[in-house]
Amino acid sequence: MTIDKIGRIVLASAFMAAPAAAQDLGGLPQVKEIVGNARAAAGEAPAPAAVSDGRTVKDWTIMVFMNGKNNLSNYVIEDMNEMEKYGAPENVNIVTEAGRTAYTQPSYPSYPGGYDDYPGVVPHPGWPNPYWGGGLPPMLGRGEGSAKDASTDWTGVRRYLVTKDGDNSALSSQMLQDIGSVDMGDWNQLAEYGKWVKQNYPARHYMLIVWNHGSGWEMKGLNLMPVVKGISYDDETGHGINPVDLARALRAMGGVDIYASDACLMQMAEVVYEMRDAATLVVGSEETEPGAGWGYDQFLSRVESNKANLTPEVMAAAAVQGYKATYASTSQATTQSAVRTSGMAELRRQLDQWVELAMKEDKASVAAARDEALSFEGAGSRDLTDFLQLVHGKTKSKALKTKTAQVMKQFYDKVLLDNGTTGDKFKKAYGMGVYLPSWSFDDSYGKLAWSADGKWDELMQWLTAK
Repeated sequence: MTIDKIGRIVLASAFMAAPAAAQDLGGLPQVKEIVGNARAAAGEAPAPAAVSDGRTVKDWTIMVFMNGKNNLSNYVIEDMNEMEKYGAPENVNIVTEAGRTAYTQPSYPSYPGGYDDYPGVVPHPGWPNPYWGGGLPPMLGRGEGSAKDASTDWTGVRRYLVTKDGDNSALSSQMLQDIGSVDMGDWNQLAEYGKWVKQNYPARHYMLIVWNHGSGWEMKGLNLMPVVKGISYDDETGHGINPVDLARALRAMGGVDIYASDACLMQMAEVVYEMRDAATLVVGSEETEPGAGWGYDQFLSRVESNKANLTPEVMAAAAVQGYKATYASTSQATTQSAVRTSGMAELRRQLDQWVELAMKEDKASVAAARDEALSFEGAGSRDLTDFLQLVHGKTKSKALKTKTAQVMKQFYDKVLLDNGTTGDKFKKAYGMGVYLPSWSFDDSYGKLAWSADGKWDELMQWLTAK
């Protein structure tokens, strides 16, 4: 996809009745046929007004909360260098809060034989597998023998204004503050950062990227690794930010036009629903991300090319398509999507009606659809649309078939903005995961608004009951 097409596709999806991500579904006729048979869904809510305090106001400020206070420490330097390759267009600010540590115990144990033996690359941030053996974090095995200078050889937490320096291994961006040691696993720190950036770098639109490990909807850590929950694991403090507190941080900073996770497993219905009143668009991956995470040079090259037309939809699509371009020429299978939060309340309402019908079906048939649906590497996550499509194919209930089509229509017309995948493995990754556990139900799921407001938890408890 050329960069010029991003704007055309996004604008077309915003103003036409055709499914928003139809350009990515050419090989999936069954899904399109189901969606096409459903009624059109309700309209979208307007984006929140921009904040201005009288300072020089740019079109966009991109905030990147880079918690490398864990085994991702060296990736901070790599990704900031990717940002510096293109820098920011004249109408955009890029401000990072970057944390690094010299050494911590890994957030999750290493693969037997070391991370380099694991197929592909180190997950960024991989799902913790309790059966993996111990070992050193990958940061100690990266960059050995390479030249170091003061710009890249540091620990603690710093704030930078990203500037362009071409292909330069040093960090040339302007350091704004050295704030020492702060807890980047505390949602209050994320909120304070967002408020500080807005005060000092006001813009008409804001994008927040949280960069770190991620575990989807998870509200509690593992017994041996309490930090593993939600996103932004700080190994120095043992804290992480769960999805409820993540949305709380966004609301405390006054909301954003785009929230994005450069982290694993975060593009789940439960996470997106938490942010329905804090962000207009949400970008993230259904699956674990490769070790390199986002290709920020690919993302920012698309921002630069579209700088005259940087609507929130175009910016979000640039992130999705930049990520896809990063891995398109590799053998790695990846997922990335952008969704609208304005359609989530109606999606949840329609899914509540769907759940009532589904629970009248033979449980074995619904469970079989769950087990066949595309699964991801953690959080009990499976692709929502693939699951619905499988139920649609198995049920003989006309009412359930009709409601399934209506739910899928709502998702494609009013929730999904763009979807980009690489590799055959994820041909049925349609843009948003959901909790579909195969074994037992996690009671901490009840702390989520998706569970409190809706009936998905009832379906999960019904499916997993012995």
